[in-house]
Amino acid sequence: MRGVVKMEIKAFYRLTDANLNRAREGLRALEDLARFVLQDGALAERIRAARHNLQQTAANLSAVCLAARDVNQDPGASYPEDPHPSARGVAIANARRVQEAARVLEETARYLAPETVAQFKRLRFLSYELEQLFAARLAPEEKTSFLRKLRLYVIVGSAHTAGRPVVSVAQEAIRGGAQIIQLREKELPAKAFFETARALREVTAKAGVPLIINDRADIAAAVGADGVHLGQEDLPIAAARRILGEQAIIGVSTHSVAEALRAEKEGADYIGFGPVFPTRTKPEYAAQGLEALQKVLSQVRLPVVAIGGITPANLPAVIKTGVKRIAVVSAVASAPDVAASAALLLKMLEGSY
Repeated sequence: MRGVVKMEIKAFYRLTDANLNRAREGLRALEDLARFVLQDGALAERIRAARHNLQQTAANLSAVCLAARDVNQDPGASYPEDPHPSARGVAIANARRVQEAARVLEETARYLAPETVAQFKRLRFLSYELEQLFAARLAPEEKTSFLRKLRLYVIVGSAHTAGRPVVSVAQEAIRGGAQIIQLREKELPAKAFFETARALREVTAKAGVPLIINDRADIAAAVGADGVHLGQEDLPIAAARRILGEQAIIGVSTHSVAEALRAEKEGADYIGFGPVFPTRTKPEYAAQGLEALQKVLSQVRLPVVAIGGITPANLPAVIKTGVKRIAVVSAVASAPDVAASAALLLKMLEGSY
């Protein structure tokens, strides 16, 4: 019996050692992000102080934990690491690493060092705060990085999928290379719109592709979409931002240089400009043409997404204006082979066709 207890105590020390390491490493990553990415000395110092406080809290445990360490027998050493493609992703992952480690340390401390439980609990709540802080402050950087790389934006809706399920068409578009999906449903009742959006959110989240909801910030918020696309008569950008938060991607449809500049001034993350060519999707708007697109590109600093009547046949002329991003509806969603159509457009945009 005594041997069993001794083995259990050693296991608890190994458990504590692993989580002390995780917490220290996570705090150090956050400290460096605050220092070098946010360039916030005060925040970096606050995290550094938390890291040093952790070392002091665990001072009486460190020696015995180190002696109990057995890396070669740790099955966790070979666990795969998930990729974090942005500074925001790295920050959130490390804040959560600290949270999880602090929670485990609280529990093991009740057994090994009850006097340290309160300190580990304070660290856990600090890490909750840090996750929220980094997520908010790095949201613009993540959005900017994504939109800078964006090339193919596909819009789906029940009116433009040739009778096929919207979610299936979106899946095929993503398979072909669509980098963002927008759900546009002008006629569906709110409940049906919500149900489609919720199903589409599951698909896009699994694929790692952002989902934008057309017009309806409320539905975007309800399904956890990545943002909303607004028309000229929809909610003001500031109101949509209050509903969805700073991390949301908010785009605006524009049809002139003046509208594009106003959207930029009011805080849009990107603008859609068009229709470049005549389109059955929005017959009420006259085609703006390539010259107007060039004028917008020369005067607006935001990412510009060209939209309206764009097909593989006229895309070379669109690309010559200097635009890097296009949005399409019929050219992909109504195509007989959705994935192949998306893949062709993406190849042309990337210059590999």
